[in-house]
Amino acid sequence: MVTFSWGLNYPVMKFVVNQYPPASYRAFSFLLGLIALGIYALLSKQSLAVQKNQIPEVIKLSLPNMVFWHVGLIYGITLLQSGRAAIVGYTMPAWALLVSVLFFKTPLNHKSLYGVLCSLCATGLLAYQEFFQFMGHPLGLLFTLFAAFSWGCGTAMTKHSPLRLSTLALTFWMLMSAFLAFTVIAMNFERDGWRWPNGIEWLCIAYSGVMTFAISYVAWFKVVRKLSPVKSGLSIMLVPIIGLMGGWMVLGEHIALTDMAALGLILCAMALVLPKEQTNVNTEQPKTPP
Repeated sequence: MVTFSWGLNYPVMKFVVNQYPPASYRAFSFLLGLIALGIYALLSKQSLAVQKNQIPEVIKLSLPNMVFWHVGLIYGITLLQSGRAAIVGYTMPAWALLVSVLFFKTPLNHKSLYGVLCSLCATGLLAYQEFFQFMGHPLGLLFTLFAAFSWGCGTAMTKHSPLRLSTLALTFWMLMSAFLAFTVIAMNFERDGWRWPNGIEWLCIAYSGVMTFAISYVAWFKVVRKLSPVKSGLSIMLVPIIGLMGGWMVLGEHIALTDMAALGLILCAMALVLPKEQTNVNTEQPKTPP
């Protein structure tokens, strides 16, 4: 679900930012995501409360996971094709691995290393045809790489965070942080070009807010807390492939043979790092009472 919703979100984003101020689009999306999560929490009677001593940790996790990631991504995609922005963004597992090894003393095994290398090779293949476009828009590439690095840091930080907060509450307050940040950006930099969204733009905002943020981010943070940073990252490496296909179907972006080769490498990366986690789950035996 996360893979398909996030993959299709790339052509949706590219379509909207071609005609609507990007920060305003993101702020509206975050607002709808907050409303959806708030209604769900109310109906399911789940608390969204955060204790005062938890606020600094929530802010620390919100900045790389939501604010920096989405700032880099939304402005990067204004300069790059949607599929290629997805490709660069999903170098995230490499950065998550690097941060985990350097700062959280995560052991580096050969399967994780090979999986990351496969994903980086796939990224290199997919980016090859866009080399000259990247050279023509270096700022777009830098924005998207910054976004990927931020998300990788955030993934590692979330996995190792001592925060004891429900996934629903954590997602809600992360979205709140991003909504406030993008509202400030929009008010300061997009005031001259601001207008009320039209019908199809509202549909795109609704998709991003409800499906991409409210539903998929709750699912994603559950994955992050259960798997290692590398495994959680590589488990959604099919997102750029979905982004490429969506860009081809919706925006008419070209798909080359290198895209298919990269798909094979991404599948290899997933095959290397995911079976062990699955085996551990399947072979776990219930504890016998004394």
